[in-house]
Amino acid sequence: MRLIRMEVEVIRQRRLLWELVKRDLRSRYVGSVMGLFWSVINPLVMLIIYIFVFSLIFQMGGHPSRDVSAAGPAVAAKTGIPNFPVYLCCGLLPWNAILESLLASSTIIVGSGGLIKRAVFPMFILPMQAIVTAFVNLTITLLLFGVFLLVTGDFPGAGFLMIFPLMALQFFLVVGACYFFATITVFFRDMAPLLSAMMNFLFWASPIVYTSRLATDRFAPLKYFYLANPISHLARLYREFLYVDRIPETAEVTCSITMSVLYLLAVGAVMYVIGKYVFTRSQPHFVDEV
Repeated sequence: MRLIRMEVEVIRQRRLLWELVKRDLRSRYVGSVMGLFWSVINPLVMLIIYIFVFSLIFQMGGHPSRDVSAAGPAVAAKTGIPNFPVYLCCGLLPWNAILESLLASSTIIVGSGGLIKRAVFPMFILPMQAIVTAFVNLTITLLLFGVFLLVTGDFPGAGFLMIFPLMALQFFLVVGACYFFATITVFFRDMAPLLSAMMNFLFWASPIVYTSRLATDRFAPLKYFYLANPISHLARLYREFLYVDRIPETAEVTCSITMSVLYLLAVGAVMYVIGKYVFTRSQPHFVDEV
């Protein structure tokens, strides 16, 4: 029972967790006219910027015919990624949730000194608050993305329901990392800006705004990096079910869907064990450090 004591307490304190999440969401948009819609508007603005840069300037966009895969890699390379806005959203929306979860959790304990110094406050709730808040925003944006797919005629049908197990898988992937960075930042305050820089590198090192084939065609050994990169697998899974223009020439990874799921579960399990261990061992020292 001691091994899952933290998990049991999180479930037991679910009402407190939800109240903290609602307080966080309200505090972000208090006094603003648009309110919660800013959590949707900001990612949409970034999407528009990326679509403009990569579709118009570099001519990666376009909407070639659905049988582009039959024309071979050469034609696919000329026409670019079919239906690029949808391709981009399938990678960028889950990425935004990961980024928000990690950056918010990395500073949440340091910034909650008033709560932590209360003897009865459950400190393990704080990183979970940052994660749940990010996933509330992800749920909103994915549902609006579904409306966009429906309007444009690219709705994947029953495949859209896969966003819910995919979000659960993504949640499991990041929760351990969030607890880890939340702990490290307490003792090493430079961790937060360092993590931000690391995430910028990881973004461009992941096939979110491009296909991994663009890189591996120039340097074949990069395929092993993409196979080891969990973001590649996560973006691939979202595209498998939401991106109806998927073609073989733009596949990010070469393993099966089952292997991608198992790999993400394995990475998530390792990170969860590490994150939980670091957090629980360091928790008694939080009051002194904040």
